[in-house]
Amino acid sequence: MFVSLNPDMEKQNDTLNPHQSLDLIASMIQQAKGNVQKSSFYFLLWGWTIVIANLGVYILIKFTDVKNPFIMFAITIPMAVVAVIYNNRQNKTEVVSTHLDKIHKWLWAGFGLNCALIVFVGKFIGWMVNPMIVLMCALPTFITGVMLKFRPLMLGGLVFWIAGTVLFFLRVEEQFLVAALAISLGYLVPGYMLRKSEK
Repeated sequence: MFVSLNPDMEKQNDTLNPHQSLDLIASMIQQAKGNVQKSSFYFLLWGWTIVIANLGVYILIKFTDVKNPFIMFAITIPMAVVAVIYNNRQNKTEVVSTHLDKIHKWLWAGFGLNCALIVFVGKFIGWMVNPMIVLMCALPTFITGVMLKFRPLMLGGLVFWIAGTVLFFLRVEEQFLVAALAISLGYLVPGYMLRKSEK
């Protein structure tokens, strides 16, 4: 049983005509789109972080005798701290948070958890970590593009679906090079375009 926490709002909603109701829904969607649009920071932060990590691993495998080239991915730890601090500051300044905002945040939180779990079980899947993660990048990226009606992000999602599939057929060192390219096209290019549209 639903209990209204705000009787005045309930009375106000009862008096809305169909046109006003549509306006209210449209304004909520626009507010959610405005909040989601601020996510360009995350696309650029994680885009550059993952590109640098992948290129670093590729260079270490190809041109050095380093025993553990995957140490390059340790840069994701401080970047995760930066992302959390930025998110907390955004939450404090965000005037309105809609259901779409919450869905969007939990979608990406779930994606992050999946990435961590895949790395954790990497040994049991033959270290096919990169193909799995790139493939998983597709869904939240595509859905964010749909929410914003922003075609570059939708195309970024398609890039991830294609690249993630292709990665399964490549040698390990080649996977890091192609993954860096996919992240550049799927995150960085749309991220910069999204930032430009915010101004």
